[in-house]
Amino acid sequence: MLKKIGKREESLGKEKQTEAAGGVTRRQLIAGAAVTAGVVGTGMLLPRSLQAVEVPKKWDREADVVIVGTGFAGLSAAIEAHDAGAKVILIEKSQVIGGNSVIASGAYNAVDPGRQKKQGIEDSIDLHYKQTLEGGDFRGDPEKVRFLVEHAMEGVEWLEKMGVVFEPKVYTVIGALWPRSHDPANKGRGGAIVRGLKNQVDKRQIPVLIPCALTGIVRQKPAEGKVLGIEAEYRKKKMYIKAKRAVVLATGGFSADVSMRSKYNPQLDKEIPTTNVKTATGEAITYSEDIGADVVGMDYIQLLVACNFYTKQYGSLTNLGIDSAVFVNTEGKRFVAEDARRDVLAAAILKQPQKVLLWVADERCTKRFNPAMTEQILKDGLAFKADTLEELAKILNAKFSMPEQTLLETVRNYNEMVKKGKDEEFGKKSANLKTIEQGPFYASPTQAGVHHTMGGLRTKGTTGQVIDRYGKVIPRLYAAGEVTGGVHGTNRLGGNATADCIVFGRLAGISAAKET
Repeated sequence: MLKKIGKREESLGKEKQTEAAGGVTRRQLIAGAAVTAGVVGTGMLLPRSLQAVEVPKKWDREADVVIVGTGFAGLSAAIEAHDAGAKVILIEKSQVIGGNSVIASGAYNAVDPGRQKKQGIEDSIDLHYKQTLEGGDFRGDPEKVRFLVEHAMEGVEWLEKMGVVFEPKVYTVIGALWPRSHDPANKGRGGAIVRGLKNQVDKRQIPVLIPCALTGIVRQKPAEGKVLGIEAEYRKKKMYIKAKRAVVLATGGFSADVSMRSKYNPQLDKEIPTTNVKTATGEAITYSEDIGADVVGMDYIQLLVACNFYTKQYGSLTNLGIDSAVFVNTEGKRFVAEDARRDVLAAAILKQPQKVLLWVADERCTKRFNPAMTEQILKDGLAFKADTLEELAKILNAKFSMPEQTLLETVRNYNEMVKKGKDEEFGKKSANLKTIEQGPFYASPTQAGVHHTMGGLRTKGTTGQVIDRYGKVIPRLYAAGEVTGGVHGTNRLGGNATADCIVFGRLAGISAAKET
């Protein structure tokens, strides 16, 4: 216990250092919302009135395991449940499979001695565990975090068996804190993982109902007994699907539901964009609460520096990496460490003029989008490219009235610190310090958007079973991925979400198939 207290004090000390350096903390970001959110964010309000779905007289379909959602978690659960001997049905409310997973970067954090040692990277399971807990202000469930980091590399190897190919080198995706992020090969991104898993679902002839939206969960009694199946709307008609063994919820979070997210953090109103697909609306959480499920950390909502300034939508950026790159405001000045926690980055950007940063990078900046996409972004005027820094400074002066000499001085000072091996301004880690001097040069005007809801259903860390308000397992109900809470605490590390979905999706599928 003393060690944990010491770590929390160390974490608080780091926040104070961040503030002193000109950055801001998550606590500052939500300070204005604290009173309004109050106990709402704890998930410990008095139970809402239960809107139970009655047990139908007739079921329209049935399977051993019914899985809701076709992102990383849902597809993984389906494959594992099938391979464990269960008959499976998948449903997806959108017109296409994949949910947020199909548009995600696909970065996957895992300690990988095979790749990391070749790059001279020292890493360990314990370090990943420590950084994940600290990165979430120790609000994550230690049992779940430990399970995640210990099984993350197994997930990479399993995906490779499923046909997904990863790049031979790892890197530090934005907000990851350490170079352990794996990317699908050939700029494949999240879509490559979805395609690989969907191919395996098809190979196993697992039926996928599209579009089919969850409208309720059927339990023997409103807050008692086993989960029997689901109520859904399929092709505009109500239907009931019986789950002879279990239901697995893998529906993602609620970043796209303005009313739901602003309920827990009033600052996240309609003026703040989201990186998510429009179907990320969180109703599975509500339907689970209707049958007695507990929730955790609902006010822990992450913003990601990944929305284009002009379109207010996710993407249309020329860069993903944070080496050979600096984040500057419209005054041409750095204002935060580029490899800081995502909540620190988001809070810092919201304090800048026009709430925008310019992601300035050279040709070597790790992890750029595929060349064709980058060229289209540049052609559309959503980002900028120049052969020299001087030319790029002129463009940014014309677009944002950025003082040219200030930008050039910022980059010059940064390069000098890189050569010294220490970021004396904001403390960017030495592993991510690389000069910005090889043209051509790029600038992506970027804003923060609501990206990930760390809160969700409370689940048991080693089985994926959903827990009720009294700490008891709801029989035959499982959940995995962003629909759950307790893994990431207050702040998710970049690259941990894909691992979360794969590790706990597989777990939920295997566990659900064991039900009798």
